[in-house]
Amino acid sequence: MTRQHPRRGPRWPWSWLPRRHRHRGETSRRARRRLRLLGAGALALVLLLVATVSLLLGRDEETPEAEAPETVSCARYGLDGVRVTARGPGGPTDGTVLDARVFGPGAERQDRFQLDHEHDGITSSYHVFAEGLDWDRPVGVVYHFHGDGAFEYESPQYTASCLAEVAREHNMLLVVPRTPDRAGEITWWEERDLNARWFLALVEERIEPEYDIDRSRTWLTGYSGGAQFISQKLLADHIDLVPGGGAIMMGGGQAPDPPAAEPTREQLQDLRLRWDVGTEDDGDDPQARFDALSAAWDGYRWYEEQGFERARIRYRDGVDHFGLPYARILERALDAAEEDSQGGS
Repeated sequence: MTRQHPRRGPRWPWSWLPRRHRHRGETSRRARRRLRLLGAGALALVLLLVATVSLLLGRDEETPEAEAPETVSCARYGLDGVRVTARGPGGPTDGTVLDARVFGPGAERQDRFQLDHEHDGITSSYHVFAEGLDWDRPVGVVYHFHGDGAFEYESPQYTASCLAEVAREHNMLLVVPRTPDRAGEITWWEERDLNARWFLALVEERIEPEYDIDRSRTWLTGYSGGAQFISQKLLADHIDLVPGGGAIMMGGGQAPDPPAAEPTREQLQDLRLRWDVGTEDDGDDPQARFDALSAAWDGYRWYEEQGFERARIRYRDGVDHFGLPYARILERALDAAEEDSQGGS
């Protein structure tokens, strides 16, 4: 019987094994070369599998650092020794699902996050911090305008939660809107007219109809680009938005173009306008090229010259664009206003 030999052609994975009729040295060299090639291929396959598994695990599970905290310290925002509930979407105070227009009265007294509002083809969203307010007493409102990049809106469990605690202590609602701007960097100060139209519609169509607001205690606060938006647009062209209360410009707040609105005598006498800026916030930092120090002085001087009797500016020695104690600044302004309303100094 004749032995059958395999057909010539593509070899099986084990076809490199030496045959007896080959020269022993040649067989040994070829075997070692093929072993090295096979080993390299096997190593590459293992590394590919490890990378794939790591990618899948990373997609399904967040690292502990990425998880939202249950509480947050407000020390970095100027409130030493104060920890508050980290408030945000899906958190313990989130009542967004209980939309007041669907479930009736009372739902609006909870925190609500990422609520959409559309006006004249312009769409954006906003957070409302309402948990813990006493609605049997007058409730004021603080509107906070985020800096460029929208950190305060995108991560409400940090800055906004501490601002909300200060607002709650003074029985005030905190509203944090997101700019409608979607082109390039996210800002309030670019496309100011469009952004102002959307925000004013939000106030008139959603906030004031849904909440029983004491408009005599209306405060605007803004950081960096948000401060620019307040001083260059809202106070200049829509001063009627603030019949009583005031505005706080942190890390910015430049003078406007010729204003389109004229304040009343009462507003000139009573509105508290505050600029707060660090002495190192002069645009020399590669991470903050905006000269907020000059912008704040420019805005303060302009509004003072217009006759606002309670315009004030504070310089913080050694503080840069990222070190302002936002919550303490708000707290002191509201404390002073409350003392005045009670006949204090």
